[in-house]
Amino acid sequence: MSSKLIESLRDDLTALHQAGAVGKVTLRDFEAICPAPVRDFSALDIRRLRETLNFSQPVFALHLHTSASTVRKWEQGETRPAGPALKLLNVIADKGLQAIL
Repeated sequence: MSSKLIESLRDDLTALHQAGAVGKVTLRDFEAICPAPVRDFSALDIRRLRETLNFSQPVFALHLHTSASTVRKWEQGETRPAGPALKLLNVIADKGLQAIL
């Protein structure tokens, strides 16, 4: 299934849930089958997110359960976050730091 189609279905299902036509279980089942896409973060995106939170690299790394050198490498474009780290960055960017605390 294409990501545009999945996003369209997610939007439609969310609207139906808000209207009371679809239960929470149905919405949860859909999310389990078709999780939200994870977007990439550029070096600049990561630095901006960290600065928005007003964190130093070591403090940001602590919240991400990684090292300050990893955050530095991401921000300098030497490496890119992937897997769980990338998903965590997406959650923080979308829902705020309180979503992981």
